[in-house]
Amino acid sequence: MTRPRPFPARVAAVDMGSNAIRFVAAEFRDRSRPRELDSERVPVRLGHHAYRTGALDAGLMDAAVEALAGFRRRMDALDVSAHRVVATSAVRESRNGGELIERARREAGLEIEAITGAEEARLVAVAALDRLGPDGRESRWLMVDLGGGSLEVSVVGPGGVAWSESHRVGTVRLLDEMEEEDEAEAGGADAREGESERVRRLVERHTDGIRVPSLDDDGLAGILATGGNIEALAELAGAAPDTRGVSRLPLAALRGTRARLASMSARERVTRLGLREDRADVILPAAHVYGLVAERAGAEEIVVPNAGVKEGILLDLVDTLLGDSTAGA
Repeated sequence: MTRPRPFPARVAAVDMGSNAIRFVAAEFRDRSRPRELDSERVPVRLGHHAYRTGALDAGLMDAAVEALAGFRRRMDALDVSAHRVVATSAVRESRNGGELIERARREAGLEIEAITGAEEARLVAVAALDRLGPDGRESRWLMVDLGGGSLEVSVVGPGGVAWSESHRVGTVRLLDEMEEEDEAEAGGADAREGESERVRRLVERHTDGIRVPSLDDDGLAGILATGGNIEALAELAGAAPDTRGVSRLPLAALRGTRARLASMSARERVTRLGLREDRADVILPAAHVYGLVAERAGAEEIVVPNAGVKEGILLDLVDTLLGDSTAGA
């Protein structure tokens, strides 16, 4: 007897990253692309302070719990049947991460999972490969996911994640290290002289031992890049999404956009380019990380699926409701 499929299904995801907390609720009438019901990005930078001190800031925890309580109310109003809340490196590495998890349970009625880098890469791969469509899913790709606290470098393909490494290289970490250097030197070097050069050296130092597979040597179709910063970089470079929502960013265009960003202060990136304040300061380090990884891989362009952890959670939840974690699109 065939088990009835639970459509329409309403599901929700919360991704508690190091730079922001992202919420999305969607309705699936089948397992193809969902209809978004609600979404929000709350600029709570949990990684700030955590990477310097090893503990989450009390005020930021208050803001995170407040955001989660609001998401819980919205899920209830939308009659969401399944949800998942995940937290990445900032919560995972903090000695008081358990306090935030307990407060979320008690005050917001939500269970937070502090996931590993491997699980983060898997969720991103689920979303990215789904966005590429049947043809893209049959190929093997180098996938690079950069967040505020970590960098996941993976090889993904028809069987999911074939290989993955997580590294403590993230945009908030890099920014914090630059601020610490400035404080130690009392402003020492001319920050404008060298913001881009300083960032480049810092990125090279932190990524020196990272293995980056070669597209040619490893038989990879290309490089998939995920994360809010690469999506913003593609938009700034004029790389418009196709009908599936996938952007293609030539490496030359990324370099040009990086140089443009380097010529501005963070404040100018807000006023002249319309970037959010919590994006304007981390986007230059991100541009250097993505560019360096693409160069080492021998890529001429970067494929941006415009999907990540929260979209992977939604697809996982629907597969769970279907009782078939391998269901195809």
